[in-house]
Amino acid sequence: MFQMGLFLYIVAFVLLYILWQFKSLFFSSVRVLNPFHEDSRKTIREQVTDQKKRDEVLKNGFKPEKVPKDLDAIVIGSGIGGLSVAAILSKVGKKVLVLEQHDQAGGCCHTFIDKGYEFDVGIHYIGDMHTQSLSKTLLDQISDGQIEWEYLSEEFDTVLIKDKNKNEMKRFPIYANAERQKSHLKKLFPDEEAAIDKFYEKVVESSLAYQSAMMFKFLPLWLINIIDKLGFVSYFTNFFKLNEQTLKDVVDELTENQELRDVFSYCFGDYGTIPSKVGFPLQALLFHHFSEGASYPVGGASEIAHSIIPVIERGGGKVLVRAEVIKILADSNNVVNGVTVRHGKNETDVLAPLIISDAGVFNTFLKLLPPSISSQSRFKKFYQKERALTCLSLFVGLDASAEELEIPAKRNLWIFPKKDIDKPALLRISLGSSLSASAILLGAFSVLARIARGKTTMAIVTFTNYDWFEKWENKPCQRRGDDYEALKKTLGWKLIDQVIELYPKVKDHIDYVNVGSPLSNNFYIGSNRGEIYGLDHDKDRFSLHNFSELRPKTDVPGLFLTGQDVCSCGFVGALYGGLICAQQILGRNVMNDLIKLNKNIVIKEKKQ
Repeated sequence: MFQMGLFLYIVAFVLLYILWQFKSLFFSSVRVLNPFHEDSRKTIREQVTDQKKRDEVLKNGFKPEKVPKDLDAIVIGSGIGGLSVAAILSKVGKKVLVLEQHDQAGGCCHTFIDKGYEFDVGIHYIGDMHTQSLSKTLLDQISDGQIEWEYLSEEFDTVLIKDKNKNEMKRFPIYANAERQKSHLKKLFPDEEAAIDKFYEKVVESSLAYQSAMMFKFLPLWLINIIDKLGFVSYFTNFFKLNEQTLKDVVDELTENQELRDVFSYCFGDYGTIPSKVGFPLQALLFHHFSEGASYPVGGASEIAHSIIPVIERGGGKVLVRAEVIKILADSNNVVNGVTVRHGKNETDVLAPLIISDAGVFNTFLKLLPPSISSQSRFKKFYQKERALTCLSLFVGLDASAEELEIPAKRNLWIFPKKDIDKPALLRISLGSSLSASAILLGAFSVLARIARGKTTMAIVTFTNYDWFEKWENKPCQRRGDDYEALKKTLGWKLIDQVIELYPKVKDHIDYVNVGSPLSNNFYIGSNRGEIYGLDHDKDRFSLHNFSELRPKTDVPGLFLTGQDVCSCGFVGALYGGLICAQQILGRNVMNDLIKLNKNIVIKEKKQ
């Protein structure tokens, strides 16, 4: 009885605190503007295909005279986390400067063209964009509704696992409907119906639990400590309880069938943490995200940045590239107030009262902040963590159509060299004359084929070992020497050979090959040790206190974080990182504003 009374007291206190935090919504005469007060989608304009005109938007180079006067905020990095927070702030009249070290805006949402082939570097497919979901509404509102989406095939993923006893690849389709997928799995594994039902029940449970856990990103840390010590966390959410089991723990409990375990775990490459280290809810969130299929932006991933940048500039801001931020500036009271930008051989200080970093925890606290500040921050425990897995990316141009080559387009192939997919990912094999496919394929590789003008491009991604490349990390890009290039070529062709084994007609139509190593990730997207998903998404990261402390508002006055390190990785994770960053900056519940707008749009569209 006493415990229940105390629990009700805590709940009442939390609700009163939340109301106090957002009192400006109800009691202040000066209200914070609602960035989502109306549907800002406009009629779809004709897509810009002239590369020079596109470059005027995406490749606007930094010059001091281009920097707007009286900035409200500076965003370091132009990934979707940086662009989303900048656009939301711009919609309420804030003047925001986005600085990008690469020569093209967009972060992992950009493409490159070489020898007539166009490749995406990061966006392969995204869920929740073919219906008017909350995520699509958010993206629509920061892009004037100019991003169109192509729905991929019903079988948007295919899992291929090598059966060494039969020397063949066993194929497991992943369909764009959770109920259809469950039925199909039950046909493939007729003795595992209970395990399949239970898995999908836990997917739904974990997804709902994550939504309720988000409140811990906003409650004061001292209050979270009290709630935890009193044992009341489970009254608010069971997310952290579910996170105590790894993905491997859960699937091993559900079934003894190793192939089914592997199918339940197949897409761990989308967040870069192996099944024995990641908490189950993260895999559940991914399954839920793609439960109704996947889509791809019409015109390529660069359309995302191309459509968001005008919204930022309409508010008086700018998105400038070739602008490497080398330092975050702070005053004598350790309040950040600007950045130092390196452009060419010159350096320029740019000042603003708010600095928002989309460069990730590692870069922000290890490279950009003065050590006297970063060493005193609670984020120290995060930037001292072990780095996440890194990857090798292979871009292949084929001078024939997918139909001619008899390869599937508009889907990902997840290829595993043997069963028990967690074990190959743990391999750490020294390079030498015995280099083999199993040494390269630390778990799986993903192949994505796209068709354009009678040609086909393939993006092949696999995990690899950063140690193999470490000795070249301080050498200039594209000038790392013959040994480095030979290593990339060896690894790349080992991957291509495995694709040829599956699709023999590819062999005679290879027209272009480009291999990106972990060092390429460091150079082009500002990784620290080649990781593409920022902080490791292991179980520890999503524990109560770590999850709560990884929030946009840092303990450094004037400094905020956005992107995948404050929510989770991937396009949508980073997108919402921008949303909750804007929420903490504005002191307004913009998430609730977005939810209301989304409901109104859905109701209106149903009436039409």
